[in-house]
Amino acid sequence: MTNVLLTLVGCVVFVAITFFEQLPVLGWLGWVLSFGAWWLLARATSGPIPAGVLGAITGFVGALTSWMAQTGNLFGFTTPPGDRFGALFGFIGSSLGIVYWPLVGVGVCVVARLVTSGRSVRPY
Repeated sequence: MTNVLLTLVGCVVFVAITFFEQLPVLGWLGWVLSFGAWWLLARATSGPIPAGVLGAITGFVGALTSWMAQTGNLFGFTTPPGDRFGALFGFIGSSLGIVYWPLVGVGVCVVARLVTSGRSVRPY
C-alpha cells in the first residue's frame, strides 16, 4: 500500500515538474527536480524492484505530460509564430523523452535505493 501511495504522490510531483518546465530558461532545471524527486521517493520504497517500478511509472507520467504540453505549445492557437520554432524542439525532445525518461527513472531509483539501503553491491 505504501508503494502505491508513493507512486501516486510521485505522479503528482512529476506533473508539477512539467508545469515548472514550461517557464522560460528556468524550466531547464526540471531534470534536477526530477532526479531529486526520484531519489527521495526511492528512499521511501520497500526495495530496489519497487523503486525501479516507481521510477518507470513516474518517468513515463512526467514524459507524457511534457509531451502533451509541448504538443499544445506547437499546435496551440495562441502560440505566436516565432515561438512555434522553439516549441518544435521541445516537441521533438519530449517525444524522445517518452522512450528514455522512464529508463532514466528506473536507473536513478534503483541506484538511490541500493545506495541508501546500507547493503553493499558485489560485482560477482
